Amino acid sequence: MIQSITFWLVLFGAAAGYWLLPVRLRYWYIGAVSVSYLVSLEPFGVTILLGWMLLFFYVAPHALRQKKNALLVLTGLILSIFGYLAWYKAVPMLLAAWHPHGAIAAIVPPLGISYFTFKLMHYAIETARGTITDRSLDKFFAYVFLFPIFTAGPIERYDHFLANLAPKPDRTAIASGLTRIAIGLIKVTILAKLVQPGILPGSIPGTGQDLLAVAEHLPVWRAWAFVIVTYLQEYMNFSAYSDIAIGGSLLFGIRIMENFNFPVIATNISDFWRRWHMTLSGWCQTYIYMPVMARTRSILIATFATFVLIGLWHSVTMSWLAWGLFHSTGVAVYASWARFARRWEWYRSARQNRYRFIGVPLTFAFVSSSYAFTESGLGLGAGTRIFLLLFGVHYAG
Repeated sequence: MIQSITFWLVLFGAAAGYWLLPVRLRYWYIGAVSVSYLVSLEPFGVTILLGWMLLFFYVAPHALRQKKNALLVLTGLILSIFGYLAWYKAVPMLLAAWHPHGAIAAIVPPLGISYFTFKLMHYAIETARGTITDRSLDKFFAYVFLFPIFTAGPIERYDHFLANLAPKPDRTAIASGLTRIAIGLIKVTILAKLVQPGILPGSIPGTGQDLLAVAEHLPVWRAWAFVIVTYLQEYMNFSAYSDIAIGGSLLFGIRIMENFNFPVIATNISDFWRRWHMTLSGWCQTYIYMPVMARTRSILIATFATFVLIGLWHSVTMSWLAWGLFHSTGVAVYASWARFARRWEWYRSARQNRYRFIGVPLTFAFVSSSYAFTESGLGLGAGTRIFLLLFGVHYAG
């Protein structure tokens, strides 16, 4: 959206009008502006999402009021919205594999459906738990459709949203918002371009297909350069969108959750996931990891369940499944090593930064290598070939 001049006109125009209104009208206003803008991009899909929002708002409280039927109501809501998400994200992928030229395989998911679904699931679960008591439709409307964060996150939580609404304009917050927008634009227009694969002809292949075309004579360093710049470009682009979303929300006095905390300097893979897409990893920890852990008493099962979901949340493909398994294996191995290493005196020295410099490049290399599976755009087989090229192994696919 940020490539469109309309987005910027709506953002700054809506922010100016927002503060001219009395408080009782502001959230209706930002919700209406958001829906109007999003409908202009995708009329049918956003209209359906508006219906889902109303359904959750009016039905979710019944899980709190009717104790006997609470689980039934909550399960029904979760399965219905999850099924809606799966219809758009999983079914077309499966049908495309079975019948590539079928019309149903070309179904395009509604705008922002993944983030939208996770917000509604969070709302339903926390309402059933009794932790959300605010029954203001205007605030819920604004929360669900807030357009700066609608398509690319962060995955805001409703309790955090309610706790961070400014009643009057704050010059410092607005200045901070404009600064974050500027930082995001610098990242996406300059820094992301500087680390783009193929920007230097003859040095780093521009695509996974280019890489595989010369795989037989490819030096290992060029394969590593490809996955590293792919990771850095993804980080610059994604964190840029988060900066713009957070900065844009601040113009309305709404302080959204942070999504990145310099993941490139993470000292281990667990630390990386505390820094990368923090709202997604936090959501999954709360609603996937902890419930699975409570039922199975197995850290391993909970870890794999969480990262498989994160992978499939991106795309229901074998490549993203492999990505999830790769990261879950890394987290599980690190957790096992950490439990073992705590018994030794040298581990405490490592925690005091004496050996921290070793962890940063190892973590950076591990995360970079995971992009071999997902960024080729050619499927799991091609991704596996690229991954093996990182270690000098070549075979004809």
